[in-house]
Amino acid sequence: MKKILLSLAMMLFLTININAQNTPERIKKLEVQLDSLSTSVPGLSKPVDFSINATELNTFIRAIAASNGVNVSLDSNLKNIIVSQSFSDATVKNVLLNLCKEYGLTIEILGNILAIKKYHAPFVSRDIPVFYNADKDLFSADLQQDSLSAATRKITQVTGKNVAFSLGLGNQQVSAFIKDMPFDAAIHKIALVNQLMITKTKDNFYIFEKLPTDGIVGRNGRIRKGNFHFKIKDTINKILEVDFVDTPIEAVISDIAYDLKVNMATSKPLKNIGKATIKSDHISFNDLLNRLLEDTKFTYKLEDNMYFFGQSKLSSVLDVEVVQLMYRPIESMLQPLESSDGFSSDLSNTFSANGAYSSPISQPRRSPVTSTTRPAPSEKQYQFGSDEEVLSRIFPEGVTDSLKIKIDLEQNSFIVRGAAQRIAKFKKFVQKIDKKIPLVMIEVMIIEVNKSSSVSAGIELGIGDKPTSDGGTLFSGTNVTLGANSINRIIQGLGGTESLNIGRVVPNFYAKIHAMETNGDLKIKSTPRLTALNGHVAAMSNGQRTYYTQTLVNTFGVQNPQTSEFTNYIPIDANLSIKIRPIVSGDGNITLSIDVVQSSFSSEPTTEGAPPNIDTRRFNSTLKVRDKDVVVLGGLEVNSKSNSGSGVPFLARIPVIKWLFSKRVRTASNAKLSVLIRPTVVK
Repeated sequence: MKKILLSLAMMLFLTININAQNTPERIKKLEVQLDSLSTSVPGLSKPVDFSINATELNTFIRAIAASNGVNVSLDSNLKNIIVSQSFSDATVKNVLLNLCKEYGLTIEILGNILAIKKYHAPFVSRDIPVFYNADKDLFSADLQQDSLSAATRKITQVTGKNVAFSLGLGNQQVSAFIKDMPFDAAIHKIALVNQLMITKTKDNFYIFEKLPTDGIVGRNGRIRKGNFHFKIKDTINKILEVDFVDTPIEAVISDIAYDLKVNMATSKPLKNIGKATIKSDHISFNDLLNRLLEDTKFTYKLEDNMYFFGQSKLSSVLDVEVVQLMYRPIESMLQPLESSDGFSSDLSNTFSANGAYSSPISQPRRSPVTSTTRPAPSEKQYQFGSDEEVLSRIFPEGVTDSLKIKIDLEQNSFIVRGAAQRIAKFKKFVQKIDKKIPLVMIEVMIIEVNKSSSVSAGIELGIGDKPTSDGGTLFSGTNVTLGANSINRIIQGLGGTESLNIGRVVPNFYAKIHAMETNGDLKIKSTPRLTALNGHVAAMSNGQRTYYTQTLVNTFGVQNPQTSEFTNYIPIDANLSIKIRPIVSGDGNITLSIDVVQSSFSSEPTTEGAPPNIDTRRFNSTLKVRDKDVVVLGGLEVNSKSNSGSGVPFLARIPVIKWLFSKRVRTASNAKLSVLIRPTVVK
């Protein structure tokens, strides 16, 4: 409805404006001017009498003026106006006034010359409808052939945004109807439909400009130069809209840089760089340069708001940047995470082949041929390797090409030197891998239960060097030694009659009676807490260390050989050790790689100087659990039973009486290790 009312008001304004061209007041003023000229130009008062039909206006006026001695000057815009008139006894003055009224003419008097031209009513400014909602950035306007100066003035007053125009555009008429659009989009559309350009400056001015002489405006307001089309969307951030096909790169750079008014310097003219095809609705000038100069021999450097262009081999155009990681530590990225068995190979303590837990750093490294101690590698080489190996582990092929990269562990940064577009590619890849790393807390509960039982019983009879005294215990275990006197009293008690005489034992005779049963139940419980970054190993160990000797004998010389002997004390560990590597997946579940080793010293070495014997129990598992779930790992169980005895041959095997002629020992043991693991992701 509002639009219809505005249209009706416009039609009424045009009607009034047309009628104003032929008002009696205007014609009366012309009549007064011609009357004042009648004295010097008497031909204006001469009568005329003729009739014309379909004659050009210029020809008709010239004929009247020539026949009556009136000097006239005709505007070129009066051509192709056809008149048909009939006059009888009318003066030249009245004929001219009638033509001015009928055909919208006016007369300007210069001395005795009448300059006849089209009449243009003076412009009457109107209140241009412009509305703006600053909170929602919604702009509305109804421009109807308004001058650009009036339109920009009204827009600036209503919106508070500075809108100006280039020199010579103030009287250009503009028309547009905009309803509730964002201001930037609306102002661009006004420029588009009126064949103008709009530019936003760094200080937030919007300036209407003429189109370049070699460019035209397409449907989206872009500058078109052959196959090269571009539009500046934001001069502050240098945001562009580009569309070009197989266009010389140097032309693209120079034209856009000129319109952006950026500062440029080149060591040599930009020629024969190549051609490019790019289409983008939103791209920054720097990103465009990176795309254009990628894989070419040219590069650029931005320094102090100045763009320096040149060939990549020139040091003046190479850039140096410090690329700092925000979340990931470089040191953990550089170290190898996995060895062949799936666990970290950079731990200071490792498992030996037989399951023993040893510390290779604490052991001297010796040559297999001589006893000369080799120097340990440097810390950087031992942990990381060479720079080339380090970078190849982190970055895929092509990311670090043509770049010189140094590692600054103290600042957790890469120091990169090279072409700007290569550095930009490197930085984008670093941003992709530099993500927050989950921290996993691992609660470990170790439960070890040892149960044992032993039964030993028997009688030992013998003759000692001297008489044996009675002694021993009856409870809680029976271990009694009887001398000859006690044994004789027992024998006399058994043979109390004269008809049964068993006899007596010698004074040095003794008897040992042994009967004992033992039971053991040992339970060990420990609850350590480990913390590790995602993908890294958490390890703990608890045990004991012993040493064995290693003697090396070296012989020097041939004619007069000399020998030297070195003795080394080699450590060896037996303990309970756990290594866990957590990996948090995208769904929040945790994959655990678990390695548990339990080792203990079993017996003395069979030969002198040999390492002690070690019993090892180990299990390895990889499983996937939910956050805060409990994993129970068991199965490391050892059962042992033994039944041994000694006694008199043959008699030791006879039932019942065998206990009088033998000694027997029965033992049984059970050891079980269980491990409970509960991982928790710490955000």
